[in-house]
Amino acid sequence: MSSSDKEFRDQLGKFRLENNYASWPPQPQESEVSNPRSKRVSTACDFCRKRKKKCDFRYPNCTACTRAGVRCTIPPPGPQVASASVPRDQLENLQKRVRWLEEVVKRKSGLSVAELPTGTPVEGEGDPDWWYRLPAMVATGGNTSAASVPSPAGSGSSVTAGPSEASTGVGTELPNVGEIFRDQLEHRRPSVARPSSAPRVMRLASLEEAERLAGQYFESMGYQYPFISRPEFIRQLRHIYSGGVPSPEIHNLYHIVIAISLLIGSADPEQAADFYNASQETLPLALQNEDLPAVRALLGLALYTMFATAGPSIWHVLGATMRLATSIGLHKRRSYSSVAEEEMAKRAFWSLYNLDRLIASTLGRPLGIADEDISVGLLRELNDDATEMPGASGMTIPLQVIRLRRIFSRIYQYLYSSLPRLSSQEAATALSQFRREVDDWRMNAPVYPSALLYSTSYYDYLYYTTFLLMYRPSPRNPTPDITSIISCGDSSIQVIRSYWDSYSVGKLKWIWLTLSQLYFAGITILWCLEQNARALRESQPAPWHPEEQTMRRGIQAVIVLLEEFGKRRPGMERLAETFRHQSTTIFSQMAYQQQLDQQSQRSHQPLPPPPPPTCSRTTASLHVFGCTYSPGSTCSGS
Repeated sequence: MSSSDKEFRDQLGKFRLENNYASWPPQPQESEVSNPRSKRVSTACDFCRKRKKKCDFRYPNCTACTRAGVRCTIPPPGPQVASASVPRDQLENLQKRVRWLEEVVKRKSGLSVAELPTGTPVEGEGDPDWWYRLPAMVATGGNTSAASVPSPAGSGSSVTAGPSEASTGVGTELPNVGEIFRDQLEHRRPSVARPSSAPRVMRLASLEEAERLAGQYFESMGYQYPFISRPEFIRQLRHIYSGGVPSPEIHNLYHIVIAISLLIGSADPEQAADFYNASQETLPLALQNEDLPAVRALLGLALYTMFATAGPSIWHVLGATMRLATSIGLHKRRSYSSVAEEEMAKRAFWSLYNLDRLIASTLGRPLGIADEDISVGLLRELNDDATEMPGASGMTIPLQVIRLRRIFSRIYQYLYSSLPRLSSQEAATALSQFRREVDDWRMNAPVYPSALLYSTSYYDYLYYTTFLLMYRPSPRNPTPDITSIISCGDSSIQVIRSYWDSYSVGKLKWIWLTLSQLYFAGITILWCLEQNARALRESQPAPWHPEEQTMRRGIQAVIVLLEEFGKRRPGMERLAETFRHQSTTIFSQMAYQQQLDQQSQRSHQPLPPPPPPTCSRTTASLHVFGCTYSPGSTCSGS
C-alpha cells in the first residue's frame, strides 16, 4: 500500500466538491481557517444513510455494506452531476488516471499541467520563459528535460542523448539549440493519431495471388531497398484478405507494393494504375505526421515512379523524403526502444541513401546528404526471424550495396564537382586508389544463398557501373588516359552483357534507369571506338583493343533492347534509330580506316572518299551474345 493511496483513503470522507469542481484539490475556505471547530461534512455511503447508521468509511466497502453483501456507493458531488451513485473506488481510479495523463502530457510536450486550473490555455510553449534555462543547460552539460528530442522512429517517445552524445559542459560541447527549438523554428505540425481504418480496399482474385505478387516484390526490390518488413507485410496482407480494413499507412503500402509488383512482372498496366490510384487515396493520411510510416510511404512512391510512365518526379519525391528523414534524425546514431525498431529505421534511411546516390549520379545532380553528416550505423544481417547470420541473411545484399555506394559517393563527390581540374598524376593516383577499393569490395562481397544468381549478377552490374562513373570524362578529369579508355570500353560491354543476360531469361525490369544506363554504356563504346579512330588519324596506336565480335554484339544488344523499350515507352523508337545510325557511322569509318591502312602499305595511290553509312537495320538477323534476334522478334536463345 503506497502512502499516497492511504492518504487518499483517509481523506475520502472529509472532502467536499464545490459547484466549481474543476479546481482540485479544494482550497480551505476562510471561515474554515479561522474556525477549526466548524462542522465537518459527512460523506456516508448510500446504504448507511438510508439506514441512518454511522458509516466507518472503510475502503473500498464499509463494514455495513460488507456484512450486507452490497456494493458501497456514495452520493454524487452536486445536483449538476448525474443522480446515479458511483462506487467509492471509482474516484481513486479517476484520480490515478488524471495523474497518469498529466505525466504523459509532460513527457510528450514538456508542459507541466498538474498545477494549472482546468481550462487554462496551454497552447505554445507552456512556460514562455523555459528557454531562459539555456545558460544553465550549458553550465550543467545540457542534461535537462528541454534537451530531449522526439524519437526518430516516430513512436512519440523522447530520446535523450547517451553518455557519448551528451554535452560535457562549457568549453567542450554546446547543446543543439536547433533541436531544442525545432518545433518553433520549423512550425512543425503536431502528431495526430491516424484513423484506424481506410476506405476502398482493392483485392486480387485470391490471397495466393496476392502473396505471389508480394513475394515477387520482396525477391527483387526487397533485396535492394528493404524498408518494408516482409513478415509484418504478409501478416497485414492476410488480415486484409480475411476481410479486415487496414489503417491508412498500411492501406497505402499494400496498394503501392502490389502496383510495383504488377509493373515488375510486366502485367496489365491498367491494373497496376488502379492499385496506384487506390494508394493515393490514403497518401495524405500516411504523410500527416513526421514519422517513419511517412518515410515508407514516400519511398514506396519513389519506387513506383521508377517503373511507371506516369507519376511524380522521383527527384522531387526523394528530395522531400531526405528532408523528412533528416528532420526526424534517421541519419543520426540514436537510442531506440528495441532492436527491431532500430533496424527498421536504419533500413529506411539506407534505402533512401541508395536511391539518392543512384538518381543523383544518373541525372548529374547533387547528392541529397553528405556522407560526413551521417552517423547512423550500418544494417545488421538479421533474418526475418531476427536471427543474425553474417553473409547468409536477407540483409546481406543491401548491406554490401550500401558499402559500395559509400565508395561510389566519394568517387562522385571527388570527380564531379566544381573544384579545379586534376593533373594527370593526381587523377591517376586517385583512380588507382578508388580501383583498389572497388576491387576489394567485389572480392569480399558475400552472396546470399537464397538469391545466389540475383546477388552475383547484381554485384557485377554495380561493379562495372562504378567503373563507368570513375573512368568516363568528368569535370575534374575531362581527358582520360589510355587506362581510362580501356576500362570504359570493357566495363560498358559488361554492363550491356549483364542486362542482356537478364533480358534473355525474362528478368529485365523495364525502367527508365535501365534505359539510361544501357544507352550510356552503348554511347561509351562508340566514344572508345572514336578514340581509337582519332589515335589512328594521328598516327598513334589505338588505345582500346576489344574482341571485335563481342564488341559488335554489345552494340547490337543495345539496339535490340532500345527497340524493346520502344514498345513500352513512347519516343524510344527515335532514340533507337539515332543510336543505330551513330553505330553504323562509326563502323563504316572503322572499315574505311582499315582499308586505308591496308592499301597504304601496298601503294601510295589516293583512295576514294568513304562510302555513306548503311543502316544495320537491313540486316536479316542480329547475333547478340549467343542469341539470334530478327527485327520485330524476341530473343531466341538463352
